[in-house]
Amino acid sequence: MRPEEWLAIEQKILQSKISGRDFIELTTYRGIALWWFIRYRLYHPVKPSPLVKAMLTHSFFTPMVDFLYDFSTLIFCKLLTVHPKVGTNKKKKGKILVSAQTKQWQSFHDLNGQLKKSDAYFDYLITELKKRNYEVVTVYPIGYSAQGLRIMIYRLIQGGTIHRVFNIYWSIKTWKKAIEAKRFFNKVWKKTLKNDEKLINLLRRYQLGPELEYCFNHILERVVKRIEMAKEMIEREKPDLIMLINEYSPFGLELVAASKLKNVPSLALQHGNLGLGNMYSKGSISEHKDMKTPYCVIPDKTAVFGQYYYDFLTKISAYPPSRVAITGLPRHDILAIAHRIYSRENFCATLKLNPNKRIILVITENVPAPKGEIFLRGALKALKNLADVQIVIKPHPGERGEWYNKIVADENIMVTVLPKDAETFEALYACDLLVAGFSTTITEAIVLGKPVVSFLPKESADFAPHYKEVTLRVHKEDDLVSALNKALFNEKVKAKLKKAGEKFVTEHAYKRDGKATERVANLVEEMLKERESD
Repeated sequence: MRPEEWLAIEQKILQSKISGRDFIELTTYRGIALWWFIRYRLYHPVKPSPLVKAMLTHSFFTPMVDFLYDFSTLIFCKLLTVHPKVGTNKKKKGKILVSAQTKQWQSFHDLNGQLKKSDAYFDYLITELKKRNYEVVTVYPIGYSAQGLRIMIYRLIQGGTIHRVFNIYWSIKTWKKAIEAKRFFNKVWKKTLKNDEKLINLLRRYQLGPELEYCFNHILERVVKRIEMAKEMIEREKPDLIMLINEYSPFGLELVAASKLKNVPSLALQHGNLGLGNMYSKGSISEHKDMKTPYCVIPDKTAVFGQYYYDFLTKISAYPPSRVAITGLPRHDILAIAHRIYSRENFCATLKLNPNKRIILVITENVPAPKGEIFLRGALKALKNLADVQIVIKPHPGERGEWYNKIVADENIMVTVLPKDAETFEALYACDLLVAGFSTTITEAIVLGKPVVSFLPKESADFAPHYKEVTLRVHKEDDLVSALNKALFNEKVKAKLKKAGEKFVTEHAYKRDGKATERVANLVEEMLKERESD
């Protein structure tokens, strides 16, 4: 389903009247319209997942499981996170709380060329803020995976930055409030929504019934719980500003909601290509930073890569222009000095590749199966037809499992698979051609002057139409071999792509001056000054 199709469906749902109330009113709890916290989740499902079916069938046990998880992780994390704060004799200018995602813990080079393992998205900015005498605290939930636990431990033992596990802000008081919310939304579903035949038929038509039932019986109470936890976090940590990515995700929205309730400014940094999560209809966002129903929650400021994304938010979506700033992306600063940091020879020596042979980098997209498998299998089948090339696969850091290894084995092709947390920029610098779908890695490849074949199988929605003119766009597997050959060997095609890329980079990656980190840090200080003057 394409984003514009979903938006049309969303409007049909929101305009439905059930017992004289619309859907925004029915999802409003304590003055906040929680529809905006679940809409992105509803965009994805096609069939009810086994988890959803099990939760709906055994709904009595779900609160008990949630309680046991929350209580046990609270105790575990408190025991594990007993560590001294970073000591200093200097008075800090302010405290910045950063929502640091688990999957951003990766290997990368800093701006001095040193290889390190840290938060690939925020590290440059955290370093700059510390230089300006700000205290920085990172925070994120432990999650439900072994990887989340492992990276939590890495963050806790790293030097120089305080890390808090979000789970430590849970309490019995929070649990009681979640139970109250559960009763409220259970009643709304059973007494109002479930009995409205017109609505149920509408939901069935778009295969949303089970997922929406799951949201009313389980998800919305968790939204309330995490908002309460975020409020507790703000009370304890007393930050002057909260900074985050993926602000449209449930956790991002919950942080922003809590920050508004506690009068703490929030700054979002664009993470990837903008899409449905950032698309809102006119009138759904308050001009005056109000988040009371019917308005949705957005950060006080959103820093974007370039003019294209500013226009997307303020013209296609409904963001007020005053709440969007063009800064460029801090982690792109290293691309301005890539020739000093990276070496094709070192990359090849590490992976035992031949630097004299062409290297083709394939990036996975972290999309639901089977779309990711269709992309990778199609790409590898086409690459078999190219002689004397070396194939490197860089899995998306958010991929679940290692399904790509099975695809490689099935296709019986010689491939080097990088770890999920390997540095993407080094691989981009070393490669001769990138094959991807719609990843922002395409933008980074174009910044580095690399040709790109963007393969979007017909089963996939086009989340990045802006790549059409600057890549060789392919929708059919049969056309891939021709596109690959053109991108590698046709000088006219390569020159045309390079020329189109020059204008593209300005619109999509702003100034290539290596100063995006400085601009975002300046924006942080501007927001703090505004807070002091209010």
